[in-house]
Amino acid sequence: MSKRFLVLGCTGLLGQALMKELHHRSITAVGVARKNTDIKVDVTDEKALLSTIDDFQPDVIINTVAIVDHSFCENKPRLTKNVNAKPSIFLSEYASLKNIKYVYISTDHYYTGDRDKKHSELAPLTLSNQYAVSKQLGEEFTLSNNNSLVIRTNIVGFRSIKDRPTFVEWAINELSNNSPMQLFDDFYTSSIDVDSFSKSLLDLIEKNASGILNLASSQVSSKATFILALARRLSLATNNTKTVSMTKLDQIVDRNESLGLDVSKAEKILGYSLPRLDQVIENLATEYLKNE
Repeated sequence: MSKRFLVLGCTGLLGQALMKELHHRSITAVGVARKNTDIKVDVTDEKALLSTIDDFQPDVIINTVAIVDHSFCENKPRLTKNVNAKPSIFLSEYASLKNIKYVYISTDHYYTGDRDKKHSELAPLTLSNQYAVSKQLGEEFTLSNNNSLVIRTNIVGFRSIKDRPTFVEWAINELSNNSPMQLFDDFYTSSIDVDSFSKSLLDLIEKNASGILNLASSQVSSKATFILALARRLSLATNNTKTVSMTKLDQIVDRNESLGLDVSKAEKILGYSLPRLDQVIENLATEYLKNE
């Protein structure tokens, strides 16, 4: 692949993994973020962002930027939409004008009430909170360009930012300290490790996939099952864990809990199977132990 890539949000969990995989493939790539990178641009600054794109002249733009804190999204809905959705208006339009591939990383927080069901790209959405509303708007703006690609997913991995642990980093830390943990047995996801996701995303882009695609693990599991599997692989104690129901807890923000994704469409395009839970756990464990 000889294309030039621009990765928006290059310092985040996914942005870091994408830059690593692009460099591994010897693909020319530039990362953009608000801070801690060579090119510092706020994605909401249309003029500055389009100027950066003009300077680099990429063939592909991947937008990983998002506010994901659900409580923050509820309290700041306008800012949330300005970050999660609005940039896709001008990015999609500009990409169409310049024949650039625009890729928008969306979410799986759209489904509720059907436990571990796998949802296809055509499944009806339930927008339970401002985060989901903002991501669906981002999808809509992105798809105004027929060649754009929207990816629905649930990624897990390591970001190595001390005061901002990822879900996996938090889980390993709590298990390592034998801290009391409540594990949700009715909150389902198709979580995929970020390295596997990055490889498959670049493969989809190489095949010029467009529209909406689910890109995740091929297996749906509860958060409890996921954490217990990770604990077993890393030989961490689970005697201080307790399985509970998320749906029976008082929630500050309404959250969907049946987030399973049907990835058969992506697998057909890719020509290979996406990882099951045991493969995801093994990939995470390998990465963790390598850096210990």
